[in-house]
Amino acid sequence: MNFLKIQWTRKRGVIALLATGLVVTSFILGGYVATGSWNPWGHKHYYQNLDVNFGYCVSGSQNFCNSVHNVMYNTGVAWIDQAIQGTTGSVTNGCFPSATCGMSFIALSGSAVTLAAGDASFGATNGNCGAAGAEGGTEITAASGLQRAVATTNTLLSGATGSTSVLQKTFTSTATQTVQLACLVSFATASNVNSIQLAAASFTAVTLNNLDTIQITWTLTWSWS
Repeated sequence: MNFLKIQWTRKRGVIALLATGLVVTSFILGGYVATGSWNPWGHKHYYQNLDVNFGYCVSGSQNFCNSVHNVMYNTGVAWIDQAIQGTTGSVTNGCFPSATCGMSFIALSGSAVTLAAGDASFGATNGNCGAAGAEGGTEITAASGLQRAVATTNTLLSGATGSTSVLQKTFTSTATQTVQLACLVSFATASNVNSIQLAAASFTAVTLNNLDTIQITWTLTWSWS
């Protein structure tokens, strides 16, 4: 009888040991899948995403609102990364954030171009709206109410989750001209070596008459985990 009790106790011990090993193994495997590391205590995997969305509203001789897909330029995203991590007060391309430099300016173009994330979007030429890389467009620079300007609405990390920024500007045209491209840029003036574009959106051409307005809204949403 004692021999049987010892054998049963050993079996229960083995079963308990195997169960414990299975739990630990599952934990380590799960940690590896989540973090890419075999040491789940030594590494935590965090990620952060930036999503940029574009919308516009036209009023005056015509009234409507619309939103379209936009492109984020690789060089613009790299600028953000360098700006927030920089320790020298400089970036590879564009200007380091200051009172006159920040991703808070909106530019327009009447050019029909094809946008691509890989287009170089910085410098005296490529930093102009519609002119990144081989786009070949021209930014509106004439004093007609549609030239590059700072966003008059600039809310930083607002909203229920504290992760959304809104940049908005209403342009009033003082002449008849076509608009079909909007860009989010870092510098106040066009054709400047410090200018770099973060994003651009191409939309159906709109002919604005005198005193017509177009409201441009860029929404930047950060998400992290």
